[in-house]
Amino acid sequence: MKKYSKLIWILRCVLAVIPFLMMDRALRVATNCGGWYSMDKLPPSLFSLGFGALFVCLALLPRRRGRLAYGLIYGVWMIYAVVQYSVWRIFDRFLFLSDFMLAGEGLDFAGYVGQLVDQRYIKVLLTFLLWGVIGTLLLPPSSAGVRRKACPVLLTVFFAAQIIAPRLYDPVPEELGWDAWAISGYEYENFTSSTYDVALAGPYQFVFRDAWLSIRPDPAEQEKLEEISVFLEERPAHTENEMTGLLRGKNLVMVQLESIDDFVLNEENTPTLAKMQREGINFSEFYTPQYSNGYTFNTEFAAQTGVYPYANGNVAYSLSRSAFPYSMASLLGQEGYTARSFHKSEAQFYNRGAMHRAFGYEQYYSALDQTGDDLAASVDSFLIDTDALYSRMADSKPFVDFIITYSGHLGYDEKDALTTYALERYPAYRDDSRPYEINGLFAKARMTDDMFTRLLERLEEDGVLADTVFCVYDDHYAYGVTDRAVLEEYSEAAGGRLLERTPCFIWYPGCKPQTVTKTLQTVDLLPTLANLFGLPEPPTMGRDAFDPAYPGYAVFPNGTWLTDQAYVEKGEIRWNDGMTEEEIAEMSAFAQRFREVNDAILDTDYYARVQKN
Repeated sequence: MKKYSKLIWILRCVLAVIPFLMMDRALRVATNCGGWYSMDKLPPSLFSLGFGALFVCLALLPRRRGRLAYGLIYGVWMIYAVVQYSVWRIFDRFLFLSDFMLAGEGLDFAGYVGQLVDQRYIKVLLTFLLWGVIGTLLLPPSSAGVRRKACPVLLTVFFAAQIIAPRLYDPVPEELGWDAWAISGYEYENFTSSTYDVALAGPYQFVFRDAWLSIRPDPAEQEKLEEISVFLEERPAHTENEMTGLLRGKNLVMVQLESIDDFVLNEENTPTLAKMQREGINFSEFYTPQYSNGYTFNTEFAAQTGVYPYANGNVAYSLSRSAFPYSMASLLGQEGYTARSFHKSEAQFYNRGAMHRAFGYEQYYSALDQTGDDLAASVDSFLIDTDALYSRMADSKPFVDFIITYSGHLGYDEKDALTTYALERYPAYRDDSRPYEINGLFAKARMTDDMFTRLLERLEEDGVLADTVFCVYDDHYAYGVTDRAVLEEYSEAAGGRLLERTPCFIWYPGCKPQTVTKTLQTVDLLPTLANLFGLPEPPTMGRDAFDPAYPGYAVFPNGTWLTDQAYVEKGEIRWNDGMTEEEIAEMSAFAQRFREVNDAILDTDYYARVQKN
């Protein structure tokens, strides 16, 4: 009888491990991780079984305390899984640990997440919960003697999984090709794509490996510095062109739009912006690749520095002390410009107070610092109508201002107070023939357009407009529209080849209208502006749009790239209009190298070293 009881205890102990594996598999199935790494592959399941054994070992406590410990451990991981599932539903990717540092900014998404709760969401949530209840009931009571026998076995399972699972990935060849990202062993070593990484390792190993990679020393630092130097030296030298120095000495206002997608910016929704785009220098094939999960700050960082943030984490906290002497504010600051930045949110969101100083801005100004009314601060015109803010924009010449709009921020449904306000302010956008979210998106865009109208008026009144240049670009496509089919329908109608195609133009009084059709990306903004203002091309990842030696391309973090001639997504040719197989292979290899050098610049604080030399 005693032997029978012991077998039952062992069986219950083994079965208590299973819920952690099932939660892992439920998350991977719900998020279609099998599209990245087959669900039949052993490594992620081995990792999860190993962690399940570790968690059961930690929960083997006397009497009811064991079940309480098990429930707490499982509950923490279930909350993590629910958060990651919600994020995946919004962004089609997961969060790295560093992204969770943006929790304050994430509160803006709380109401939006409520829109995701459908039958599928509830099924996933109930599946997680059911396995937790089963595991808690299965866990047997423990004693000191039992723990002494069971814990070594459970820990052996955990460490065996850590040793065996990584050896089951595809080996990394000595010579890497352009498609190295597709090799499971290579991706596990580098951890650059969150969705791929969860598919490879399961959620538990994903968290612990991400933590380890974020703190380990970098033995390849010198090699990375050499790689950066070679990459920059191999590029064709910048060629002066008819646009070089065209705007030298003028004031500059850089405006990053919030969710004003290519199909949103038009004569009906944004008449002032549409007029500026039509009369200015319009970059019709401009793309905003999303490397970091913080989509707004992703583009903010890339446009200001000419370098993309890490794909496996947000730089807002990790790089606030890094040097960016080639940012636009830093370059113009060296020319005697006053540099300031403006936005709704407080300085701690995305760590803007520190990051904008790193970008070269003297001060970051928040609309919320001027009012306790969140709704009032969310209306972009508040930045211009509030004298305490506007006076800082043009009180010292020459100046470079950076304005980040907010009114277009998600969500766009009936629950969003700003959407309700916008539709009350502009009842003409209550169009029953369109989805409610599209009406909300368009009405919010109109509020951003009102800000431009007011800003142009005030600058004209102050006699400053004639000497001021506007560089206007969008932070990301309108991913806040929850119905993906609706979003793709509207974006396709606008003629975009990818959802990431967004508006970008430069306007100033007397500008000669022109359209640049070359494929461009966010990091190209900085060197393009540097050329227009007569500054040397900065040694960043971007190139001057007007340089005839630059063919134009956009490189995305998952191995995708786009040129005027071809679009290759994760190694698969989506369309090709004249590139040979050899040219496609060369561009694919370059895209991989581009991403490696980009990260190496961040890893080594490269620009601080350039300054010292």
